[in-house]
Amino acid sequence: MYSKDIFLERAQQALLDGGIVFSAFLAAAVLRHSGVILDPVPGRHFEIGPYLFPATLLATAFVILFRYERLYSGRFGRFAEAFRIARGGTMAALALTFFYRGHSYSRATVLIFYPLVLTALVVARNVYRRYRAAVQSNPAARRRVLIVGFGRVGQHLGRVLVERPSYYELLGFLDDDPAKMGAALADRRVLGTTGDLDRLMRAHAVDEIIIAIPSARRERVMEIVGVCLRLKVKWKVVPDLYDMLLERLTFDQVGDLPLAGLRGPAIVGFNWALKRAFDLGLASLLLLLSSPILLLAAAAIKLTSRGPVFFRQMRVGMRGRPFIFLKFRSMRVGSDAAIHKSFTGDLIYGRTGGTSGGQAPRSVGAAAAHETGVHKIVRDPRVTFVGGLLRRASLDELPQLWNVLRGDMSLVGPRPAIPYEVERYTEWHKRRLETLPGITGLWQVSGRNALSFEEMVRLDIQYIETWSLEQDMKILLKTVPALLFGKAY
Repeated sequence: MYSKDIFLERAQQALLDGGIVFSAFLAAAVLRHSGVILDPVPGRHFEIGPYLFPATLLATAFVILFRYERLYSGRFGRFAEAFRIARGGTMAALALTFFYRGHSYSRATVLIFYPLVLTALVVARNVYRRYRAAVQSNPAARRRVLIVGFGRVGQHLGRVLVERPSYYELLGFLDDDPAKMGAALADRRVLGTTGDLDRLMRAHAVDEIIIAIPSARRERVMEIVGVCLRLKVKWKVVPDLYDMLLERLTFDQVGDLPLAGLRGPAIVGFNWALKRAFDLGLASLLLLLSSPILLLAAAAIKLTSRGPVFFRQMRVGMRGRPFIFLKFRSMRVGSDAAIHKSFTGDLIYGRTGGTSGGQAPRSVGAAAAHETGVHKIVRDPRVTFVGGLLRRASLDELPQLWNVLRGDMSLVGPRPAIPYEVERYTEWHKRRLETLPGITGLWQVSGRNALSFEEMVRLDIQYIETWSLEQDMKILLKTVPALLFGKAY
């Protein structure tokens, strides 16, 4: 989306918010003095004039605090947005009550105004969201775009344009690799090579070109840009950093110098406290409700195999802090960890599921995963009969609710790593340690085990950078059918 489109949408939202606040305050004053809700003040004649200035101040304060709450960034889900509206609105109302010393209005006016404005703001934003989606779905309002490059970056960009609401209409791709001719992503095909650019732009009335070949030579990029300039078609180039970082860049400007940086974690400050409170409440409830299952599982483990009920293992938590991780024991006592160590190395280095050229997998762990193509050890000889049943429904994970209560883990987050896994991490992989590990997470419900390790890490980092309480709830709800249908990780 163009920066002017973003500015226009934010300006529209700010004007909408300000107008609603202004109108709600005046409506509250009218309702207070009309006798509709409360009895009118005897002997007092109501005039709307004295309320106009405080209503204007209040509308301005709301918009300023909403901007501080990042409510115009478009990055929050509906639940998180409603919460931030309530928080920002409370601060604005308190600020006006404390600092404004003009017309003395009734406290009842404020009591009527507060629920009225919060309800109106939430409803209006949902209506505006639907309106914007309708505008973006109108072909006449969308910009027709071609992506040059059908590699990893080009396909990722194309997927974003197709799956997310935007003002772009993706026509297709261009790529100079003959093997990719006719290939498609969501019905958008590779239409030709960069040599066909001039012809295709004229034939399809293209509005914009996005060059998504980060490794392309500068001369080749300038040739494509030259065609765009000649035909007066807008163009954009995906930078080299994008190939590595994809959507995790943030941009700033100092004078006329553009700066790029990494987006930081969203689970900090108030968000951290909100997530922790949610974890404590829900984990306590789940622990109470699952207590009969916990007792039955413990008895079954104790009666069918020798050894302890619980499996305790050192795991790496937030910022590399070690903690004792709990599970129901599902393997025989004294099982060798060499299989899992070997498999972990193959997974991180991309060697599971076989190699190219028909070569055999390089280790026992990779061979165990080879037939199904998943990234977990299947047919593990160390697992007991009861352990296999518990694993099938992920009931062996239930003791981790205690880890959540202790503060070692969260209900949702990256899976806790074993120390020998972390030893193989690159610096980029270690970003998944920026928050508490979780019992379930984004990648577990976005493809479960059928993902490469790099894709898992990418989803973990995406979760850390875009966290919202609404997202946690969605992940937990999506985890339930994954468990019921035997697709647990």
